[in-house]
Amino acid sequence: MTHPIGRRGAALGTFGLLAGCAGDVPSARAQAPAPPRPGPGPRPSPFGTPGVVGLYVSPPCPERAGDVVGVLLEGPSEEGVVTFGQAFRPGDVPGSTGLAARAGGREIPAQLDVLARHPDGSARHGVVSLAAPRLAAGQRLGVMLARGEGAAAPLSPAAGRSAVLELRPLPGGAGGEPWQADLLALWARGAGGRPWQSGPLAAQGRVAVPVPAAAVGGVASLRLLADLTVQADGTLWADVWLRNDIAMRPNGGEAAYAVRLLLDGREVLAAEVPKHPQYMGWGRLRGARPGGRPAPELPLVRHDIAYLETTAAILPYDLTTGVREETLNQMARLAGDPRWGELFHPRGLRQTMGDPGSRSDLGLTTMWQAAWLTSGDRRAARISLDQAEMAANIPWHHWDPAGGADGRGGWLDVRRWPRLWTDIRGGRPPLTLTQPVPPRDQAFGWATIPSHAPDLSYVPYLLTGRRGFLDNLMSQACWNVVTLWPASRHLRVTLWPEAGTPSPEPATDVLVVYTQLRSAAWAMRTLGAGGWVAPEGDPNRDYVRDVEGRNWQWIRRQIPGWTAWQGEAHGYIPYPGLGYADRMAQFSNEYFASVGALAALRGQDDAREVLSWQRNFLVGRFFQQAQGFPRNDAVGYQIGIAPGPPRRQPLPPQPPFKTWREIAEQTRTLGIANGDGWKFSNGEYGRLAMLSLAMVHRTLGDAQALEAYDWVARSGAPFTGVGTFEMMPQHNVAPLPRPRVPARARACRAA
Repeated sequence: MTHPIGRRGAALGTFGLLAGCAGDVPSARAQAPAPPRPGPGPRPSPFGTPGVVGLYVSPPCPERAGDVVGVLLEGPSEEGVVTFGQAFRPGDVPGSTGLAARAGGREIPAQLDVLARHPDGSARHGVVSLAAPRLAAGQRLGVMLARGEGAAAPLSPAAGRSAVLELRPLPGGAGGEPWQADLLALWARGAGGRPWQSGPLAAQGRVAVPVPAAAVGGVASLRLLADLTVQADGTLWADVWLRNDIAMRPNGGEAAYAVRLLLDGREVLAAEVPKHPQYMGWGRLRGARPGGRPAPELPLVRHDIAYLETTAAILPYDLTTGVREETLNQMARLAGDPRWGELFHPRGLRQTMGDPGSRSDLGLTTMWQAAWLTSGDRRAARISLDQAEMAANIPWHHWDPAGGADGRGGWLDVRRWPRLWTDIRGGRPPLTLTQPVPPRDQAFGWATIPSHAPDLSYVPYLLTGRRGFLDNLMSQACWNVVTLWPASRHLRVTLWPEAGTPSPEPATDVLVVYTQLRSAAWAMRTLGAGGWVAPEGDPNRDYVRDVEGRNWQWIRRQIPGWTAWQGEAHGYIPYPGLGYADRMAQFSNEYFASVGALAALRGQDDAREVLSWQRNFLVGRFFQQAQGFPRNDAVGYQIGIAPGPPRRQPLPPQPPFKTWREIAEQTRTLGIANGDGWKFSNGEYGRLAMLSLAMVHRTLGDAQALEAYDWVARSGAPFTGVGTFEMMPQHNVAPLPRPRVPARARACRAA
């Protein structure tokens, strides 16, 4: 049997840090399908009539020297230590400075464990622990975090407590020997490296050990990771993960076992796992007070999202829109599935990632995470956190025991394995995996594909500091590289001869060509998130940062050649079919530009230069009416970009049109022009145009981007009204002076 998520899991799913406004999705779909050829006219809205929305809840505002940011704690909850993740602006928490906290005019105990730092040495991201009081249902307590003293003497692993994981072979299975891991003893011996938390309120360390093959059907690819936390309130937490992800070693494969977790002798987790495919994992968080008594119910933490936006940790969402109550209720119904707590349940995710159509899971964030960020609602928080836990199930986890920065373990990377391709077409190991990724019918339905890969882990890690979520994020970031064909990663010739090649040296780790542009966008999204938030000492942080930086640098070097090739319409990232197709989908460039804008806001100078170049296309297309290109076509699915008929390889690629007049004429000739209507704008194309324009304006301060945004907002393009953003919040970004619902704007309030 399997046990559903427990009280601490629900509390952590309640860990919502938040703030206010966003959207929702009527089903598990968010990106409306785009017709590749002429299709029917505008469809009626599937979202129904406007209803009640969940709005941003104002946090306490700084009012004294040294105040940094406020949060809200929301009941019902018991007295105890609550822990959450928090990002900071450069300079807000300098050097070795700690955090103090006050609520209701009184100081309350607080602890900050800094995990990542800005270049100036100030805190970028860390884990905050607070001694929280009991709160009644719906009661809220504003807490102000301020600069304070560094941490006092840390707690030690609690004497007289126990945390034991037991594995045994399944009856009638392959046989073998039972195995037991004394987790607290292993922690005391330093089995997992440096501590994650170390202070007077909370101490956390990791146990990381291979599981003996004899206990799991003879398979030698299973690892146990347990993040153990002792808290000043006496609670012991065990965040236990079993990851069958050891790669490039013999004797890997599908594991089978029964598992039990006991805290102070009380069983808190039990499951039989007859099938645990390789490259997949699962994790559950359980807690107990002394004597095995249940862990306390903890408050919902609502972050100051407006502050988080100024750190560039997340997109700058419009916090005036709100999230439909019906959307939040649908999330609650989704999580009410009786099978929701099973170890390998997909929890509302599209498992065949290449499926077309509307997708709630695609974007810089998922719909569920955006709803959590912009409403703070515990229903959206629970879905997001449960899906982040489930992300360990996706078979893109490839652990190299001799990898990482120090050779003591890390996710597979192309520094150690330069010709590796995780596809079975790669050849023999080490050109491909020693054991292939299991096919869909053997991997609980999962079929991964980079063009539709969601980011399920970054925001949940950012807001909770739960270490297993970081593992999921960094594994996906590294997978984005090794899943690409090595010949495309290591460029020896330019793909478009007419565009020239400004850099004479061969390029390595290039993710932007020979692949779909949206694949490159999601890869750069995940690499950028991992590199920005990963803590010091993470085995893959420097590698991930290097790959991201190399790609922005490579794109920047192509700008002169691409500009000459594309002419007055320059500013779009070429895609593999350019020159062999007569049309181009605009939305992929909007995806990519939004990723680049967030990277630029995080200080990536090459990304800023690339976005400045893309601005000519993204913004300029709205100002070409005199050239015969109507504004409505700027939010269409496709435009005619090259002469027809399309060429076939090995013929040289057909150069694209250099003028907007030619592009306009070809768009009409192909029958894909909107003209003065919206025939080819059904879906999220209007919202994506608004997203890219808003991000160009926020990043570059471009006045024409603001003018174009205002036009789209007033144009009546399909699914661009406030009601849609209330339902679909993942692209809900507006320029700074343009809140969608000014009457709903909320300022912070006095603590």
